[in-house]
Amino acid sequence: MLSLEESEMKPRTIKCQQPSERTRLDQCIEMVQDLIPQTYSAPKSKPDPDRVCWVKMAALPFLESPLVLLGYPDGVQVWQVLESEAKEMFHRRVGRVCAACVCVSEGRLQLVLSHGDRVVRLLDLSQGGVEVCCQELCGAVQEVTASSRFVATSLEERVCVLSSRDLSVLFEVCGCAPGCPVALGSRWLAYADSQLRPDWQSVGGLSGAAVPSITEQVIDTAAKGLGRLLVSSSSSSVVTIVDVLACSERGLPGDEPDARLVGHFRAHAAHPVRLLRFDATGSVLLSADAAGHQFHVFRVQVHPSDRRRSQVGDTSRGHALQIQHMYVLWRGETPARLLDACFSADSRLVTATTDHGTTHVFAICPYGGVATCRTHCGPRRVNKHSSFERSAGLEAPCTWSAPLPQPSTVRALCQLRDKHAAALFHDSALLIASARGELVQVALHMHAQPVAKTGRVAAEGPFSIDATALRLWTLKRQSDWTSLAHACTPSTATRRAHGSWLAQLELVTHIGPSRRLWMGPQMALFTFAGAALLQPSSSALFTTESVDDLEPITCPLRPVSSPPVDMPAGLLPVTYIEVGSGQLEDSFFSLFGGSAESLRSESDIRDTLADAMEERLSSSEDGAEHP
Repeated sequence: MLSLEESEMKPRTIKCQQPSERTRLDQCIEMVQDLIPQTYSAPKSKPDPDRVCWVKMAALPFLESPLVLLGYPDGVQVWQVLESEAKEMFHRRVGRVCAACVCVSEGRLQLVLSHGDRVVRLLDLSQGGVEVCCQELCGAVQEVTASSRFVATSLEERVCVLSSRDLSVLFEVCGCAPGCPVALGSRWLAYADSQLRPDWQSVGGLSGAAVPSITEQVIDTAAKGLGRLLVSSSSSSVVTIVDVLACSERGLPGDEPDARLVGHFRAHAAHPVRLLRFDATGSVLLSADAAGHQFHVFRVQVHPSDRRRSQVGDTSRGHALQIQHMYVLWRGETPARLLDACFSADSRLVTATTDHGTTHVFAICPYGGVATCRTHCGPRRVNKHSSFERSAGLEAPCTWSAPLPQPSTVRALCQLRDKHAAALFHDSALLIASARGELVQVALHMHAQPVAKTGRVAAEGPFSIDATALRLWTLKRQSDWTSLAHACTPSTATRRAHGSWLAQLELVTHIGPSRRLWMGPQMALFTFAGAALLQPSSSALFTTESVDDLEPITCPLRPVSSPPVDMPAGLLPVTYIEVGSGQLEDSFFSLFGGSAESLRSESDIRDTLADAMEERLSSSEDGAEHP
């Protein structure tokens, strides 16, 4: 959250409103706008000085609230979107601004802008929009993007990387494609290259599964029949990714690729690249061509042993990483120009806003594969394999010599139409800015769909997205608004949520074994001959001799039982012996492996009778003495 210092003029505040429901007429207009781009409409006779020329949105890592930039024919405007209101942070009529962006560098909120000439200006919003410095480049600036340390400017056929502190030139990339779209992450810079260099080419890139649309096939057929080429050249459909930090210290890589080169691959088949976007992690890249029928999503994967080696192929050539083509996002058959694209914080959703005024919402997974209820209907990002697949051993092992999987073709699960110009994910909602200067907050709800055959909801089944408009802000300036600038500094309280996003992930640093201990063989016991007693003189454990010399004997896990004994089928008869006052049972002798008959020898009976007679004589004499 930004803390605004006291000033004479308070910042303008716009309260949120309830969005109006769409009528049948609005829906028909949206269908027409989907077929006819907004740029085809006839311009007005008198230009509107308060017309919104471009819209840009940003969510900086040290700010809790997103920022909205509106460009006018004679100035620029910066808004801070809070929970229920929007505050105007900066508004100045400084002439036409063609490109602008915001960044936080060394604790200061900065605005980088260009008036369409060769000069790039740096304004410090922490001091009320004071111009800190400017830098003159060798060409007209077409696009500006910035991070906390670097500022990347796109010129006609080159890219110039500057320092976000004083706009000093760090390095330049020459030989880029015309227009040269760029994408700047936390560490990597992606740009459209003019040619494919075999020495730089990485493993992966565009897959053959990306089938051209019907329109492209018809155009190609007509071009062959007429003997001329109607489609754009594919030489500018190459994307190069470099390490900005390494290049700022040692310059661009030479003919031999090294650690400064991250990837070099073909992103599209026939049309040049027009837009590039990184996700929050900087490892997933979205690329859009000039036709706009489909968009491609790539993942830059790091080799586990050496980041300069590829996954397969010749590792001595120094290839950086492998480029996995994960998705083909299909938009439609009609041509369109992509204005803006945005990933969600967990990279499970991606939006694409075209010049038709339509925002398409696609569901993807940051590790590839089909998006299902398990991956998207929950509040957290889950692992690639479920707990059952990991515990049952069904998880495919990660082998760096296996071929790359084919990309998945994905269609938009939700389409929002209202002259949109930019979109941004914030928290659990989607913020969409229109060319009319309106900002709408849309809530996206994922609902599981039952399987067609069984009618039940499955964890790996499909799902749908429902969009509901929650709030509406009208940010377009009025004709009587004057210039406004307030000192804005990032608050230190915003850092509290910087480390809490890890708690929303299911990913852990330790993954258990595929098969648990109780699911497989337990143990095997071995005994060694001659080592039953552990004595220092006889045991092998107390001698210098190795235990390997002893011959192991396998000992079964079950205890050794005695041989079976034949037992009579019924109960044994009980035999009584009348010998004095005692009696013996035949069943008592059977417990010791014998019987009463075996003990009845002649000598035993004679001794027993003698003992009994002596006992009777002694008892009778005792009775006579004591009458």
